[in-house]
Amino acid sequence: MTGRLVAVFALIGMLLVGWSSPASANGCSTQVGILGVNSECAWTYAEYQQSSSSGDGHTWVVSIQCGNGGICSEHVECVEGGAEGFVHDVYMDGTDVGDVCVPATEVEEENLAQLIIREFKRVQWPASKLVVQPRGGRTLVNFETNFYTPDHRAIDQTVTVSGQQVEIRAVPTTYVYVFGDGASETTASPGAPHPDLDITHQYERTGTVGVRVDTTYAGKYRIGSGDWVAIAETLTVTGATQDLEVVEALPQLVLH
Repeated sequence: MTGRLVAVFALIGMLLVGWSSPASANGCSTQVGILGVNSECAWTYAEYQQSSSSGDGHTWVVSIQCGNGGICSEHVECVEGGAEGFVHDVYMDGTDVGDVCVPATEVEEENLAQLIIREFKRVQWPASKLVVQPRGGRTLVNFETNFYTPDHRAIDQTVTVSGQQVEIRAVPTTYVYVFGDGASETTASPGAPHPDLDITHQYERTGTVGVRVDTTYAGKYRIGSGDWVAIAETLTVTGATQDLEVVEALPQLVLH
């Protein structure tokens, strides 16, 4: 194993022709054509680290490669720059795009990070509570109905990964307000209670709709009392649906 990343993967059926991604830090580029995607990158492990932390908009993950059909009781050895290591699969946005030789001194740290990311996605994070104003489960046609959630603070959970205490923090970054009539709004704002109206919606017809708010969390972690490390992946928690009755206000003569 020379540590040079050479990957060719086919995405048959894509009708993209002649597109190429911006050059990465090491000068390689990805070509997408009608026959698929061809990526030829001569990467060392150091170059992989530079690209994966460059903020290029892609999610980069390495996972140790197994030498016995995926059971992972043994691994594929390699040598890079005179240093012994193990072959890892490289994933870009969830797609396996090749291999890289990870030095043995880095393997434990790399795989611990992947276990922590897996734990971030496994543990339960709370759905945001949705508040609708006016309250009482009823609103009016052509009226500015107000929506917000009071749940907008970071949430910490402590877990044990490979015998080490890890603190994982989930930070709400995006909310999707689903209004139940086919409309929705995606925003970084949690909204605000009346009179500070921020997330509002007008319904055009009467009936009962199901409304909810979905929350996307960004994550970071720290091992023991170490520094916080950002998690490249996010996760979305779907909120509970609640019924909202949309009614029409009718004029009524009141005699005194």
